[in-house]
Amino acid sequence: MLLRKISSLGVLVVVSLLGFFPMRAPAQDGDKEKILEVFYPYRQGAPQVEGITPGSKINKDNFQAAEKVLPPEILRVVQAGDLEITVQETTDFPLREAYVSATLEHLGQAQIGEEGELKNYTKGRPFPLLDPADPQAGVKAAWNYRYRDMGDSLQTQGVLRSVNNSGGEERSVETRYARLYGMHRLNPDRNVPQWEKEDVWWREYSIVLRPQDLEGAQRLTFHYDTDTSADAAWAYDPRTRRTRKVVYNHYETSFGLNFLTEDHSGFNGYLHAHTWHYLGEQVVLAPGFLKGTRPTFGGKNNWYPLIPWELRRVVMVEATPKDSNHPYGKRRLYIDWQTFAVLYGFIYDHDGAHWRTLFHCFANPNFNPENADVGVPLPVGNAWIDYQTSHASLWVGDKVLFNQPLPPEIFTVKEMMSRGK
Repeated sequence: MLLRKISSLGVLVVVSLLGFFPMRAPAQDGDKEKILEVFYPYRQGAPQVEGITPGSKINKDNFQAAEKVLPPEILRVVQAGDLEITVQETTDFPLREAYVSATLEHLGQAQIGEEGELKNYTKGRPFPLLDPADPQAGVKAAWNYRYRDMGDSLQTQGVLRSVNNSGGEERSVETRYARLYGMHRLNPDRNVPQWEKEDVWWREYSIVLRPQDLEGAQRLTFHYDTDTSADAAWAYDPRTRRTRKVVYNHYETSFGLNFLTEDHSGFNGYLHAHTWHYLGEQVVLAPGFLKGTRPTFGGKNNWYPLIPWELRRVVMVEATPKDSNHPYGKRRLYIDWQTFAVLYGFIYDHDGAHWRTLFHCFANPNFNPENADVGVPLPVGNAWIDYQTSHASLWVGDKVLFNQPLPPEIFTVKEMMSRGK
């Protein structure tokens, strides 16, 4: 009876269903080839720039060779003799094939809503093909960054140091950190059903190991898939042995140092709170993928990453806060074309002056036995340099582990309280 009723509706039913379910055309051969070029941009060879070859050094004596591939904020540092760059060959990064396949499978499914929100996203890179003429290219690039491949889980242990303008360490904090994704995994069977119901995209947990005055402090945060949903956070104070829910403020500084919670990984804030502009694509010289596990810092004041740099294709986006009370006037991010990780970024004050530079150091997982074949960049170091206060914050990861099993129960207030006893 039901089938007869549906059949009798004819074209009306078809039209209704087309309006109800988002439709997408399968990837055409031309689109597929373009997407493969995005994920494998160096399969036909690395970028070539005269005067910049593997093994060469860029310094104050020959900085002109890098004028076209270094942002002015970095070129000035090299020209002043504060940093010497050693060049290595461009890394054809070993991506997860499953992420590339997921992107192809869901091509055309994701859409941008009227308020810039992401709709109909499942997994993979939402918008692998960016058109500079598209007025939505900026926000699409931001969503690509948000849903870059970051694996299923991440664990790190490392030391965050405050370094003054004499290169001396003023304070250090050692932390252990864990992150688990509950949604949009490449294998949907590994999603966390309860988190999906609650719209929890990922949860993170951290505990301070030293110094003594902070030892045992814990933090638990829920990040929601819906960008307009406020993140939820809890903190454990070892002095009072109390756990309390706290307001998760993206503007607050981490341990009172010179970077915001929002600055982690380049940008860790709400996309809807910013206006995103697409500035184009370029070949740049940037800290390359380390064939090891531990970066070093040096140059003036010991602020700069001394790992080998390399020529890489990037997309450039600019984010301007909609809130006039935001500490920043704007930020500009240089995002790796292949992995969509931020290689470096620049912060500007409300007068447009350069304020801070953010460097991110990644390692190639193929040179790390504990992470072999994980297919995602290993975050092994960061530098947040503040030129207005002449201070820097440097983080070095002593241990980084991706995709190791982590029970969801670890990321609960109950478990945090039990660990604090």
